[in-house]
Amino acid sequence: MNNSKLLTPHTNTFRRRLGVLACTLILSTGLAACGGEGAIDAPPPDVETQMLRQAEGQAVTDVNSTGQLTDDAAAQANMFVYLKDRHGYLAPIAYHWQAKDETALAKTALEMLIDGGVYANKLPAGFKTTLPKGTRITNMSLKPEQKLAVVEFSDEFKNYEAAQERSILESITWTLTSLPNVKEVQLWMNSKKLTEMPVDRTPVDTHITRSLGINLEKGESVNYLKSMPVMLYFTSLTEDGKSYYIPVTRLIEPSENPVEAALQQIIQGPQDKKAMSMVATEATKIKNIEHTKDTVTVDLVDSMFEKGDKVPADLLKSVVLSLTELPNVGKVQIRMNGAADIQGTDNKDYSKPVTRPIVNPMWKG
Repeated sequence: MNNSKLLTPHTNTFRRRLGVLACTLILSTGLAACGGEGAIDAPPPDVETQMLRQAEGQAVTDVNSTGQLTDDAAAQANMFVYLKDRHGYLAPIAYHWQAKDETALAKTALEMLIDGGVYANKLPAGFKTTLPKGTRITNMSLKPEQKLAVVEFSDEFKNYEAAQERSILESITWTLTSLPNVKEVQLWMNSKKLTEMPVDRTPVDTHITRSLGINLEKGESVNYLKSMPVMLYFTSLTEDGKSYYIPVTRLIEPSENPVEAALQQIIQGPQDKKAMSMVATEATKIKNIEHTKDTVTVDLVDSMFEKGDKVPADLLKSVVLSLTELPNVGKVQIRMNGAADIQGTDNKDYSKPVTRPIVNPMWKG
């Protein structure tokens, strides 16, 4: 039995136990009685989920009515697995996973990337693995003093098409470097240290870092050799309408103001508009930017919003996620049309500087 804090299927037995549990809880609060003249309405889905977990003897994990972790539960996420969405883009999925140590957590995270692996049922609907079927993690070691993860794969690791190589490399690198004590990755296969990837020969003779980028793109007029990368986050939807964020490394013309450059690219929007959505409007402008210690204050103006209007959460979170990818940016304060006391459409208060949110908490499977 695995230790993930995810929901197990609802069986008839558990539903009967849920009915007993519901009666107990309702009676204890003096709201109603069970087995009387009237039937009791079914509890809301999120309440039912927690009650089922209690009935099964599991720790309660807060899940809302869409099956996604609530803010409090998401804040406990300790593992981010970069899976491929239905459009072919890598996106991080946050899990709250119990493991005995960080090495075990790192191994589990990579095992979740294996096609048909032991954790195949823990993937959100619509997301796919990146590592070839049959791949095994034959060795995993972390070297905290070097911020290095060394991983060895079995020979099956090489069973992929050349076109898949970069996404495989990005997926491994970004998954492992999401751990707090890992900044670099070294790859081995079948007892040999790799100096290049086994199919398309991408060099890996030096330690791999996030400087590799993810979901790489560039403008038509941008020269690879005369460009700078910015990390951007745009939203997309699963087939059943659940929103999630996709990180994109975009190569742009060099700029002396990386905060402004990132904001301009957010406003410009995604290049692939079939897979990702605009988070800003065409009327969004940058009025002012201030950087104090680890906090960036961004003054935006947009004629589409009047005072008191809720600001789209997708825009607010995209700005915070993108800017906190920059060095020395730990918090972001957003003002809209001069107002600091703004609320998002997610009913959250953005009137004070906010830290980076947990991106894409795991949905109920």
